[in-house]
Amino acid sequence: MSSSKHLHASFDIPEGGQTMRLDHFLSIKLPNKSRNVIQKHIKSQMVLVNDKKSKSSYQLKPFDKVKWFESFRKLEELIPYDYDLDILEENESFIVVNKPANMSMHPGLGVYKETLQNALQHHYNVTNQTEALVKDCLVQRLDKDTSGIVVVPKTIQAREHLGDQFKGKSTKRIYHAIVWGTPDPLEGTIKKFIGRNPMDEMSIEVSEDEAFGKMAITNYKTIKSYKDFSVVECELETGKTHQIRVHMQYIGHPLVGDKRYEKMQYTGNSQLQNTIGRHCLHARLLHFDHPVTLERMRYEIGWPEDLKNILEKF
Repeated sequence: MSSSKHLHASFDIPEGGQTMRLDHFLSIKLPNKSRNVIQKHIKSQMVLVNDKKSKSSYQLKPFDKVKWFESFRKLEELIPYDYDLDILEENESFIVVNKPANMSMHPGLGVYKETLQNALQHHYNVTNQTEALVKDCLVQRLDKDTSGIVVVPKTIQAREHLGDQFKGKSTKRIYHAIVWGTPDPLEGTIKKFIGRNPMDEMSIEVSEDEAFGKMAITNYKTIKSYKDFSVVECELETGKTHQIRVHMQYIGHPLVGDKRYEKMQYTGNSQLQNTIGRHCLHARLLHFDHPVTLERMRYEIGWPEDLKNILEKF
């Protein structure tokens, strides 16, 4: 394998796993990549099966190991993205942004140009902030489809201080979600272990076994109920991958538009189901201590237009 290539993802086919073509399998695992891109990647030997070159038509079998490689150039270069960021506050230590839906936090797995980090690179370039952290700067993450408030440190000191706050649970994070049905009870605390689904590495699931994953705690309360869905406020005590999405699915009320976790669940209104192009989750409120002055910083924003339209239309 050439030194210009870097192992970026690997997948193990489990015992009893479904047999399928290599290109089809990768299109499921890498939803941001088109089938054409995947086939070209396989043809250029950037995909190996059991450490050997393969074909798109190869039928994967249990215990096969699939490796996906990327070039170092794509992984190491941060291409500036000229995007008009909605900046809530910016100072020498950090920047607070209202991230739009359909924007990844950072490059990876086929997304290299139009992420928040790429947009920050452009912003820092045009504002002559050459010393600001860009690549190794994230202390908080939102899913691609999740909109709302995110803080990004600009210095090493701020990164360490803010990172400690998120790990130490001293921040306050409140999200608003639109979920199917009406939770019963209307408010409560979901405290469950969550971890990667061994049959699908892209998904998270709940388990009663502490050896399976990590404890995740979500406090929720129903703000308003509609005919087919409800608005729920979720306050995080922990910040695990897909936490709110998985916890709400666990209690039988997955997020509207969540194609990964609303499967086999109550979906109610088919018109609404086909209207929204992303899961309905919005990071509404964020409180944390300023990493230099220690002043308590407080930010809150309302619904974005797409979610506001759902509440008004349905």
